[in-house]
Amino acid sequence: LLVGAPQALALPSQGANRTGGLFACPLTPELSDCWRVPIDEGVDPQRESKENQWLGVSVKSQGPGGKIVTCAHRYEVRHRVRQPLETRDVIGRCFVLSQDLRVRDELDGGEWKFCEGRPQGHERFGTCQQGLAAAFSPDRRYVLLGAPGTYNWKGTLRVEQLNQNSLDLLRLDAGPFEAGGEKDQDPTLIPVPANSYFGFSVDSGAGLTRRQQLSFVTGAPRANHTGAVVILRRDSANRLVAEAVLAGQQLTSAFGHAVAVLDLNSDG
Repeated sequence: LLVGAPQALALPSQGANRTGGLFACPLTPELSDCWRVPIDEGVDPQRESKENQWLGVSVKSQGPGGKIVTCAHRYEVRHRVRQPLETRDVIGRCFVLSQDLRVRDELDGGEWKFCEGRPQGHERFGTCQQGLAAAFSPDRRYVLLGAPGTYNWKGTLRVEQLNQNSLDLLRLDAGPFEAGGEKDQDPTLIPVPANSYFGFSVDSGAGLTRRQQLSFVTGAPRANHTGAVVILRRDSANRLVAEAVLAGQQLTSAFGHAVAVLDLNSDG
C-alpha cells in the first residue's frame, strides 16, 4: 500500500520544515511497519525550494510490475535568488518509480517537470502546479499530469508516453500531447474560462466516444462557477482536443472535483 503524506516533515537534507513524502506500508498484521520511500533527497537552494511542496498529493500505480507516480504540485523553481528581481515559480514536479520503488531506468526519477523553462507569470506557466492530479492510461502507455494553475488558473492537461524505445517514439501517437497544444501553448484552445482549474482531476479510458479510441477525462471544478468535466482526444498536432464538455448543474457544486472512468454495463 502506497500512502502520500503531503504535510510530512522534511528529511534533514531537504533544507525545509515540511515537504511531504511517500510511504510504503506492507499489508501485514503489524500496524506500524510503514517506511518512507527515499526519494527527493537533497536540495539546491539557488535553484529550488521544497518548503510546503506537498510531495504525495497524488499517488498512482500501474499495478503489478508497473510504474508508480507521485507528485509535489507546489514545488518551486527559483531564479536570481536573493537579488532584487528574484522569482519563484510554483511549477510542481512528479516522480516516476519502478515497482520496487527505486530508480531503475531513464524514465524513473523526479525530472517530470514539463512547465520548467517555459514562459513565467501566472498568465502562462509560473503557477503551473503540475501533478495536483496524476494517472496512468489503462494500456500503460501514458502518464497523465494535470496542471490546474496554468494560463491564469484556466489549467491544462499533459499526456506523456512512458515507453521510450525507438519503435515507440516513431509512432504517430507517441506524443507528448497537451491541452492548448504541446507546441502551440494556446489557452484559447482549452474550452473553459480562466480560473476553472482544468486538470484538477484526471483519468482515461477506451470507448468513451468512439469504439477502442483512448479518451482522456479531466475535471475543471470552478468552470463557470458550477464546474465541468471535459472529454478529450489526441490529434495529429500533439494537442488534446475537446470532444465533449459536461457542465455542472448547480452553482458552486465543484462538479469535476474528482473523476473516475469505468464500464458499468460491461459493453466494452
